[in-house]
Amino acid sequence: MPFARLLPIMRRRVLFAAFPVALLAGRAHASPKRLDLAAYSSQAVVGTAAQRFADKAGALSARRFRIEVSELPPTMPFDAMARASALASFHAPMFSRDEPILGLSAVPMLAATVDEAETLLRVARPYYDAALARHGQILLAVEPWRPAALWSTFRLRSGGDLRGARFALDETVYTGDGWTEPFARAGAQRSSYSEAEVTLSSGYASSAALAREFACVTEIFFALQLTFLTANRGAFELLTEGEREDLRTIGRQTEAELWREIRSFMQRDRQEAASRGVLVSAEPPADLMTALRTAAEPNVGRWAAAMGADGAALLADYRRAIGF
Repeated sequence: MPFARLLPIMRRRVLFAAFPVALLAGRAHASPKRLDLAAYSSQAVVGTAAQRFADKAGALSARRFRIEVSELPPTMPFDAMARASALASFHAPMFSRDEPILGLSAVPMLAATVDEAETLLRVARPYYDAALARHGQILLAVEPWRPAALWSTFRLRSGGDLRGARFALDETVYTGDGWTEPFARAGAQRSSYSEAEVTLSSGYASSAALAREFACVTEIFFALQLTFLTANRGAFELLTEGEREDLRTIGRQTEAELWREIRSFMQRDRQEAASRGVLVSAEPPADLMTALRTAAEPNVGRWAAAMGADGAALLADYRRAIGF
């Protein structure tokens, strides 16, 4: 074919080949979408889900998103919070009065290990999704807290050691509704914190005051609470399918990292407590655990009753999954 006739065809091929390059260049210079992430917490609670999510978005999807994190006090009503920003991070049990399922992670003595807490999350997740959907939110990631542990001035060897012991709840961090009740049923006597022989705390060795006041810590795994990171459904649906999938992926990766890290954090806390002279019981006596599970059963039943038929079904599925 003569060169003169080939030239238009070659031009067309060059143009068709150059078009995607030009398009990519244009996308590369496009400004990423800004998404606000409101982290609702008190100064006593330091969660990492919000900032971890924002950092991961910057690393994995910088061209599409720029996540701006703002820390706000946990005072906004649930539905108002859901509409206030594109993304939100919050202590789930804080809103258990709006949706009883959100209080599940604060129900005492349900899980005894991180593995069991992960199983409880897996079983409960469809219920969480349904509850959040009623409030215009989509669950993207779940952050575990360090489980509440029992600090004491003497070593706890059995459930009988709680009878007559002076007990006070450490309220410097979030505590669940009715957390004093199992200890009262087990025979502990309510007292002021300054006179307490036994206290329950969601903190750990990071609180130097606990190590100064109490000689022993027993990891009873009283409750492992959860922080939820959610997207406002209205804002989420305005994104492209690719952008929505990016957020889902970032959420899954953030959550997986946080659950992997909780085990190493607990091990680090044990070592820190031991370095301060605290006697750490990472495997509590079976009799103590049985006594506390029995004493907490009315709390479990009250939560299940608030859930109706779903509560009984969820607990049955969970207990079957862990072989309880």
